[in-house]
This record gives sequence, structure tokens and C-alpha cells, in this order.
Amino acid sequence: MTMERARYETAPTFAAAAVTLARAAAEKTVNEALASVLPLSAEKRQAIHRELLRRFPDDASPGNFWHAASSQAFRDFFVWGHTYDWGTDCQRSGAMGPRHLEIASESIEHGLLPADLSGKRVLDIGCWSGGDLLLLRGLGAEVEAIEEHRRSAESARGLCELLGVPTTISTASVYTDRTEWKQRFDIIYCSGVIYHVTDPVLFLRLCFAYLKVGGRLIVETKALAGSPAGSSLCGYSGTLEKGWNWFAPNWDALGRWLADAGFAQEGIRLHQRSNGRLLAGGVKTATRSMVETAGFSRPGSWLEAEV
Repeated sequence: MTMERARYETAPTFAAAAVTLARAAAEKTVNEALASVLPLSAEKRQAIHRELLRRFPDDASPGNFWHAASSQAFRDFFVWGHTYDWGTDCQRSGAMGPRHLEIASESIEHGLLPADLSGKRVLDIGCWSGGDLLLLRGLGAEVEAIEEHRRSAESARGLCELLGVPTTISTASVYTDRTEWKQRFDIIYCSGVIYHVTDPVLFLRLCFAYLKVGGRLIVETKALAGSPAGSSLCGYSGTLEKGWNWFAPNWDALGRWLADAGFAQEGIRLHQRSNGRLLAGGVKTATRSMVETAGFSRPGSWLEAEV
């Protein structure tokens, strides 16, 4: 066995996130948070639901859009993202189903996302039609969002406007440097996004830069299945497969991405979901320059220095 091979096989294993709240209690928190941003009147909810259907019709069925529209670039069509059920005559299916409810509940259950975000400034990356955004607001946060798919961003804006939820949604790429966001956010929430980006380490470094010291990042992602224990591997899909996916990390690969972005190794926590996907959290314990800048895709940028 070569020295390089031996070094590779002794990759560090990152700690598992411990359960800090019973799942039923976490789900109750999430459901109550969502209910708090909805109108009490059934008639008002129905009117908003009808207006959303009128203004933002689906171009493909949410149930099979991966097949029906997979030959198109993702920006070229619109499908509602997050399923909602607001009561009688107020249901809409989304491409992601109730995933936003499940991921938020698991994040709270495993201590990655605080159950009370009162007074916290949160960035929601990849908000799609706004399901996560509503939940974060319901938990008490002041929420800003990024969604580069313009029609999806419009749907999230429309949803928030109709519900009276204040927010700002940017349609610029997440890779657009925003030095004015340096140490701006208490929490960055990134659900189902990182495997859709071509440079995950730069993505995470930007998140690290935008967090206050003491702030935390929550990431949920597609993961590489069946990799050997202790290995650090990524699957690669690229554009020859359906789904607009790029890299699918395993447990240690995701942990290493976070560590290389600046998060302290001992503060990184991961959770393997029952569907095989990964949840991860990292706390920004201090400002840090990048450990290694050779090959960094923004050479000489402010992101290489302490942020």
C-alpha cells in the first residue's frame, strides 16, 4: 500500500449530530411556525391559493417534471416547489413535496437549527417557491433569500407579498461577491442546493464569510451512497444525467468541504437522513483565512483573507 493510499484511507470521521429534541416536538414547532404566518380566515387562505395558481401556473407536472422537462435547462421552465396544505380547497403539490417540513423538523431535532429564531437574521439560499422562507419567518427570523431561477423567485415574492411576510429575494448568482454581507447573518439555511452548484468549496466559503462569528450554517444535500467507511468521496453526475446535479458528497467529504471553508473540525456535525441524504451544520467560531489558497477559484479575492 502506498503512503498516499494509506493517508487517504485514514480520513477523519466527523461527529454525528445528537438528538436534542424529540421528533414529535420538532414537528409541532415547525407546524406551528408555518401556521403563524397564514391568515386565520379560510376564505383568505383560499383567495391567496387561487391567486398563486393564476399567477404562477406549472409548466410541467410537479410529479414527473424530472422526466417531462429534464431535457430543458432548469431556468427555462417553472414548477411550484414546496407542497402546501392550508386546509379545505387550499392544497398545492410541489416538485419537492413536503421536504421543507421534514428537513426543518430534522434540523431542529438534531440541534442544527434553533427552534426559536427571534431576533436572528437568516439567509435562505435557494428558496424556490418560498416554503423554507415561510418556516424561517414563522420561527421568528428576519429572512433574506437568494434564488437565481427568476420565475421561482417571483413566485416566492408573490407568496410572501400575499401573506404579508416581509423579505428581500435576490436573483443574482450565489457566486456574486457581496462584501456588504460580510458577517451579516446569524444563520444561513441551505436546503437541497449544494449539489446543484459547480464549486461547492467556494459556495461554502461565501457562506462562511457572510456569517457572524458565532453564526451557523445548515446544509442538506444529496449524498453518495455505498462508499467505504472512513473514505472521503464524491459522486459526480454532471449534465449527462437528469436532475441538474453536480457533486454528491459522502459523510467525510461534506465534513471536509466545511472544514476547508473555515468551520472548525470539532464544531462540524452531520446526520444521515433515513432517505440516505445528509444534513450538516457548522458554527463559525472565529474569523479565519483559508488554510490553503492554491487552486482557489477566486485568487487574490477578499475571501482568501480572514472573514
